[in-house]
Amino acid sequence: EKAFTPFMVALAIILPLGAILPWKRGRLRRALAPLRGALVFAAAVAALVYAVSTGHSALAVIGAGLGAWLLGGAVVDLWLRTGSSGLSRLGRLPRADWGKAIAHGGLGVTFIGISLLMAWQVEDIRVAQIGQPFDVAGYRITLEKVEEIPGPNYDSTVATMRVTRGGQQVALLHPEKRVYPVQAMPTTEAAIQNGLFRDLYLVIGDPQQGGGWAVRSYVKPFASWIWLGCALMALGGAISLSDRRYRVAAGARRAPASAQPAERACAR
Repeated sequence: EKAFTPFMVALAIILPLGAILPWKRGRLRRALAPLRGALVFAAAVAALVYAVSTGHSALAVIGAGLGAWLLGGAVVDLWLRTGSSGLSRLGRLPRADWGKAIAHGGLGVTFIGISLLMAWQVEDIRVAQIGQPFDVAGYRITLEKVEEIPGPNYDSTVATMRVTRGGQQVALLHPEKRVYPVQAMPTTEAAIQNGLFRDLYLVIGDPQQGGGWAVRSYVKPFASWIWLGCALMALGGAISLSDRRYRVAAGARRAPASAQPAERACAR
């Protein structure tokens, strides 16, 4: 993390600037002028995260601000490429421009997801008694029952756990612990309830001597945003590669290369 985190922070800062700087003749001051709106947007998002964060995590504030900066920079880049035509030219922009903007925006979404997950995730480890609810990050979790169910090549301990919030059921999850007799190898199958703004993981462990079961609970906010950002980056790369200009340039390079042997033969 000592090497990776500073590098990614620096990349996030310079990426919107590099996207709009003309090659070899760009001026930093001129490039900063149209990005003032993106900077204000990033500052507003950072302030909002700071306001809603109970612990005022610097990681959450900085990461969310950098992610918003990347998203705003991608929008500004597209807007500048439309010129005086405005929105009417957006649909006629080259695919490479759209792909670059989508990929940069996807990196911003990933930044927000990683920073908020690392800053706000909650982990709870306890001994849970059957029928006795416990609270984790605003959710009430009840271990309702534990069953021994034979599988095709393993023995499975399956728990039924009900998750509610504000009296309303959120999920009914079934974490498992499997033991494969041939290999004598135990495995844990976490039960996951996915959401746009948070993922909930429940894991059942071993029975305890004093009664109850070992239970691990994880609340991971914005985990889905990490994968959404990666998907956007991949989509942006695919759109850029589909740009006709790259195919034409590749064909032009192949044509002179194939013509050289024929020219040499004529010369002989």
